[in-house]
Amino acid sequence: MKVDEWTITSEFDDIVQDVKEEKVESDKIWVSKYGHGESGDCNLDLEFEVKLDKRNEVSFGKSVCQGNEYSVVRAQSNIYEVVVANGTESGPGSSVVARFQNFKRKCEFQKGHSPDLTSVDITNVFDPEERVVCADSEGSIYVLRGSRNGPMEEKFRIEQGHASHVSKVRFFPNGHGFLSSGIDMRLKIWDANNGTELRTFVGHTRPVNDFAMVDRGRNFVSGSSDGCLKLWECSTASCVFSMGSDAGDGINCVALSNYTASASSSLSIDRTNEYNTEGKAVFSGHDSGAITFHDLYNRKKVLEIPSVNGSSCVTLAQSSSGDNSHYLWAGHSDGSIYSWDTRNTSEPIDHLEVNSGVPITKIFLANNLLHVSSGIQYFFSLPVVDGEFKTGKLVNFIRPYEDITDFCINESYQDLWCVGNNGTMLKF
Repeated sequence: MKVDEWTITSEFDDIVQDVKEEKVESDKIWVSKYGHGESGDCNLDLEFEVKLDKRNEVSFGKSVCQGNEYSVVRAQSNIYEVVVANGTESGPGSSVVARFQNFKRKCEFQKGHSPDLTSVDITNVFDPEERVVCADSEGSIYVLRGSRNGPMEEKFRIEQGHASHVSKVRFFPNGHGFLSSGIDMRLKIWDANNGTELRTFVGHTRPVNDFAMVDRGRNFVSGSSDGCLKLWECSTASCVFSMGSDAGDGINCVALSNYTASASSSLSIDRTNEYNTEGKAVFSGHDSGAITFHDLYNRKKVLEIPSVNGSSCVTLAQSSSGDNSHYLWAGHSDGSIYSWDTRNTSEPIDHLEVNSGVPITKIFLANNLLHVSSGIQYFFSLPVVDGEFKTGKLVNFIRPYEDITDFCINESYQDLWCVGNNGTMLKF
């Protein structure tokens, strides 16, 4: 299944606000579709006038294209739908052809500073403030804070926290510290209150691309381009054990999963510095496109899903609970996403072609919604049910024309935070 590329004026929010505040009498927005169907009339270029109606509310005019009449309606607080009129024998009607979600907040860095942001996370502990940590492609890390509905302010910045590109940054569950990884082959723990470096983890021989915390974070597992998975212990900064060693098949991404082994290992294993790994396993996405599954407690590979198309597996999403607990989603460097049932990996359940030839940047699962970004063209969410993509409910996010590189969820309020190039930081 191929996803159509829908775009909307990136200044949509500014235009609507200017009209609402009567800074201008009217303005225009455009909506475009680059289709992938078999017919030749798949592309659309629509233009809508924006002005205040008789009730002094923002309204959108009509647009006619290829003999059809289109309109834009506000379906929910931040959700807008593009609908096409389609009269039937029973009378006039309309169908939704696209949905767009506008952001709630746009955060900006100090004037003149627009870093290419690579990762973001938010504390999910009780806190009167929102605290966000993000990192950039030059090795710097930023901690911001603010009220939920007010502006965010930079609390502190760690210049050159890593030698170069920071691949990931995540708060520990208690919110007191955060963990970062980089292409400098290191992982580091930082104090979330003042930015003090507390621990450095050394052992990988190539870039560290991803990590996942186990339980409360006393242990975490990392994946690297050196082909190794390593389990680390925080207080000693020691490597508990390593698995895998194929330097020719680097690990790009990892996803922690619950797992019940059919039998425990009969080997005597030293559990020093190992905590809460029983019943835990990790999926790893490789350069070859293969996906491996390792039992952390028994320290062995359980299965391997061979590459289905020869392109690298670059991002993974998996739910450890709920209706989707047995499903895994894998984004690849050719712009495709595959859905797998981990109980039977003989073939994928579903397949989504998003951005031909352009890697999937990130996929993220929350509340049975899969969030997807790829290049500057695609940033959307869609429901997944029993592992299948429900493209009829797809929602495109309104944002600047920049690569969106990472996102996270505020679990208390279900706000989606995202970051991207040129200082892009938005809350939906």
